[in-house]
Amino acid sequence: MTNEEIDNLTRTFYECVCFHPEHFPKYDQLQSLFYGDGKLINSNFDRPMEFTVQSYIQALMHQIEEGNASFYSQQEISDITEVFGKTAQRLSVYEYSFTAENTEPWKRGVNHIQYILVDGHWKIVSMLWNDEKVDQKIPEEYLES
Repeated sequence: MTNEEIDNLTRTFYECVCFHPEHFPKYDQLQSLFYGDGKLINSNFDRPMEFTVQSYIQALMHQIEEGNASFYSQQEISDITEVFGKTAQRLSVYEYSFTAENTEPWKRGVNHIQYILVDGHWKIVSMLWNDEKVDQKIPEEYLES
């Protein structure tokens, strides 16, 4: 049951951040997936970009409203989940695309997600991610699960 609930929570997170011109992201649901303010850290740049769930939503909505983003799809393709007591962590390999056309292979990356069990339900505490690069490939053992 534990891993199934974490699987569902993770899948819901990915569904909440996806959008296309006729469908905004499900940001109203996103906050409910997190414990407290949540912490999201994008480590793809020289300096990490740190967000709370609300500042993450605001930053992405600004990009959508300014016309800088009209499509985003992301899904988990592999995971390694470890649970101990009321804590869990997941190494979540994902693929993503900024275009609806399948003209290019989707890009990939790794989310490190931490969870806590609160009142009988799992919540996301934090998420730290990095996208795959030419000189930074996802290890094969991450893709075997």
